[in-house]
Amino acid sequence: MTRMPLEGVRVLDFGWRAVAPLCARMLAWGGAEVIRIESATRHDGARQMPPVVPNAQEGSFNASAWFNNFNSNKLSVSLNLGHPRGKEIAMNLVPLSDVVVENFSAGTMARMGFGYEVLSQLRPDIIMVSHSLTGLDGPWKHIKGHGPMAAAMAGMHHMTGYPDAAPINPAQAFTDYVVNPHHSAFAIMAALHHRRRTGQGQFIDLAQYESIAHTTGTSILDYTTSGRVQTRNGNRSHHVAPQGVYPCESIPLDGRIEDRWCAISVADDQEWQSLCNAIDRPDMANDQRYATFEGRKQLEDEIDGAISAWTAGRKAEDVMLRLQTAGVGAGVVQNAKDLLADDPQIAHSGHYREVDHAETGKSAYDGPPFSMSDTPLEIRPAPLLGEQNDYLFRDLLNLSEDDVTEGFVEGYIA
Repeated sequence: MTRMPLEGVRVLDFGWRAVAPLCARMLAWGGAEVIRIESATRHDGARQMPPVVPNAQEGSFNASAWFNNFNSNKLSVSLNLGHPRGKEIAMNLVPLSDVVVENFSAGTMARMGFGYEVLSQLRPDIIMVSHSLTGLDGPWKHIKGHGPMAAAMAGMHHMTGYPDAAPINPAQAFTDYVVNPHHSAFAIMAALHHRRRTGQGQFIDLAQYESIAHTTGTSILDYTTSGRVQTRNGNRSHHVAPQGVYPCESIPLDGRIEDRWCAISVADDQEWQSLCNAIDRPDMANDQRYATFEGRKQLEDEIDGAISAWTAGRKAEDVMLRLQTAGVGAGVVQNAKDLLADDPQIAHSGHYREVDHAETGKSAYDGPPFSMSDTPLEIRPAPLLGEQNDYLFRDLLNLSEDDVTEGFVEGYIA
């Protein structure tokens, strides 16, 4: 069998909800053994977050499609860390592990007795990543919050919306799902490489609101060099014109009418000519007022009206294909059904994998956003709560049958 890139690396995942679990999932995809430290006595709320698989047992900790998708390829051990013996068993896993990830508020792990100073005494070359909102030091370290709050603090909300309207909270927490898990997974890979060369572990303090600041593009650089404060620009761009999201033919969906849209972005003068030809507007192609970016930028409202008039009576997919064929940047604004069932590129890439979960049956899981020819990545179902207790307690930690039985009776295995 092909050896996976991270085979032999063991990760303790103390995370909850999204950021740390998604970071650890990236490592699990690469072959690391990722162990979720969790408990029914104080379970991760994501285990019961919607969407929940239909006809699931009421109150089940294993039926959340949200949780299962975010925790593929992992193992689960059920330990009550509020019990001294449960904490002791978790500590015994540290010398056997390479990486620890968590995303509690600043100082929580230290108060629980699992701070980096303690863990690095148990294993000097341990790599630990903390994903608190604002980092573990500085005047804002006491602030608690979730992804949307981090995005607001970083300026992302200020940059999102229309110029004549208030800032908008994007529909998803980009901090939780897109940005920070990938940043921290990359940092862990760098730390593993550093450890291999030097034998040294590392503590990585990833302040979520700092990590997401890059989504504001050049705004910080612009302010520090020119004093200019960038603001909301709708779907338009400072660098290309026209650019926007244009209305297409509406469609019936689940007993209602759903609006459909296509995003279009014209990168240069040649693409402008191609766009005009594709939408049958030779008059605009020949109009010198539109011949340059500067001219098009000044007349953007007028151009948007002409494009919208053309797109409005056409299917979004037809608009996209016609413009892409002409060499113009265009993409349908897709919903979940589009991505899962109708997107030919996603289907070709094999991104979604059908996985058979012990309690929920077969369902679609995300696959990694990359592929490797020599080490194809397998997607395995998320664990049931405590599913790997036997392996971890008996095989890894060599606990006796009496120890395990006592754990269930005393409540530190729960």
